[in-house]
This record gives sequence, structure tokens and C-alpha cells, in this order.
Amino acid sequence: MFFAFHQPGPPAFTGTQYRSAIFYHSEAQRSEAEAALKAKGRLGEFVSLEPGTSDFYRAEEYHQNYLAKAMGTPWGVSPPPPKVAS
Repeated sequence: MFFAFHQPGPPAFTGTQYRSAIFYHSEAQRSEAEAALKAKGRLGEFVSLEPGTSDFYRAEEYHQNYLAKAMGTPWGVSPPPPKVAS
């Protein structure tokens, strides 16, 4: 499901600050995520696999609706439609 809605790519910045992440809550989820990342080959290398947590903090307001605010700029490209089987 992760790759149906998200296309990770090489980090544009140094480090893992902007890297995509999959959060798992059980060993079964971890195994499934690891298999999906391995199946994606090099693309899977740009995704961090992290244990889940109950704490979640909403980003600052200027980060909300980023694509809508960035349209017309080089980094404001529209995302592709989801690839969900019907």
C-alpha cells in the first residue's frame, strides 16, 4: 500500500531528515515492510524502516498543504494519481 500512494526518491539533502519512512507496530508488519522494500530494489534504499510510536506531532502550519502552496515552483510538482487496484 505504501508504494501505491508514495514514490520515494533519493534524498535531495544530506542525511535522512527528509527521507520517507514506514512505521511498523508488529514483527509481522516489519517483515512485510522489509519484503516490500527489498522488492523495490534501489528505490527501497531511500525508505527508513522505524518502530511505531504512539506520539505524533503535527508539523508547523507552513508545512501543511505543501504542494498546493508550492505549485508553479520547480519543487511543486503534482504527485501521480494513486496506483490502487480496483
